[in-house]
Amino acid sequence: MKGKAKVFRFNPKVDKEPYYLTYDFSFKKGMTVLDVLLQIYTEQDSSLGFKYSCRSGHCGLCGVKVNGKEALMCREAAIAEITISPLDNILVVKDLIVDRDEYEKRLLKLRLFLERLDEPQKIPELIDMEAFQKFKIASRCVECFCCLSICPVFSNNPHNFIGPAAFIQEARHLFDPRDVLNRKVIVSEQGLSLCKECGKCSSVCPQHVSPSDIIKEMKKTLKVV
Repeated sequence: MKGKAKVFRFNPKVDKEPYYLTYDFSFKKGMTVLDVLLQIYTEQDSSLGFKYSCRSGHCGLCGVKVNGKEALMCREAAIAEITISPLDNILVVKDLIVDRDEYEKRLLKLRLFLERLDEPQKIPELIDMEAFQKFKIASRCVECFCCLSICPVFSNNPHNFIGPAAFIQEARHLFDPRDVLNRKVIVSEQGLSLCKECGKCSSVCPQHVSPSDIIKEMKKTLKVV
C-alpha cells in the first residue's frame, strides 16, 4: 500500500523560508513514524535531517509534531497520509532537528544533583515510599520537548520561564527526601510562578508524567504563588 508523507524541510544555512516536501512510501500496518522517515532517508532522500537513538521512547531525541500533535516518532503509529513537522517554540537546526543547546545551558542553573549534609547510614538507603513515588514519576521524563512545544507560557515568555521539562528535572531532586537544598529561590528565578497549570503539557507527554500536576505540587511544597 502506498503512503504519502508531507515532511517539513528547512536548512537555515541555505533556505530563506521553510517548505514541505511530499514523499511516497511503502506503508505497512504497524509502522511507526520513525520507520517512515528511515525508509525515506534510506531509499529516497539522504539529505533529510532528523534525530533518534534508542528507538524505544527513552532517549527523547525524536520528538516532532505528527499531524499537528506532539509525539515521539518511535512510538507514534504511522498512517497512510501523514504530515511531520518540527516541534514549536524551539529553534530549528535542520528540517526536524531542533536546537537543544540553549536548554542544556539553562539546566546548569538548576543544580541538578543531590545536596545533602549527611552520609548515608547504610547502603542501600531506605526511602519513604510516598516520597519515592513522587520523584519516581518525575524521573520518567525523557526531555523530548513535547511539553515545551505546546506550552503557551514558554511560547510567550521563554526568557523568564524555563519550561515544563526543566522543572520536572528539578522536581526529581525537590521530592527526594535526601536533598536538603532550599530550591525555592532556584525555581522562582526560573519562573515557576508563571505556570498557568493549563494542562496542555500533560496532554502530550508520551511518558504520562503529567508535568502540570508535578508543577502544581512543586508550587504547593515550596509555597510559590
